[in-house]
Amino acid sequence: MSVRVIVKLAEDRDWSAVADGLKMAGAERVHAPRESLPDRAVALFSDELGVSAAVDAARGVEGVVDAEPDAMRYTSGPGT
Repeated sequence: MSVRVIVKLAEDRDWSAVADGLKMAGAERVHAPRESLPDRAVALFSDELGVSAAVDAARGVEGVVDAEPDAMRYTSGPGT
């Protein structure tokens, strides 16, 4: 199972350039924004990395305004 991180994209950023940055930061895959949420992408990181480290890695990418664990998969607690 992968760590899913919801990524908020900076305004007027090419999402594919941000996806490349996320992959360089360790994301295994990046899902494109949906039409209903054009400023959000989903990055999948190895579960070996852990939730906190995956979120921190995503936040460090240029063009990312914010990142958070997928609330549908993770709850507050250890490792988040």
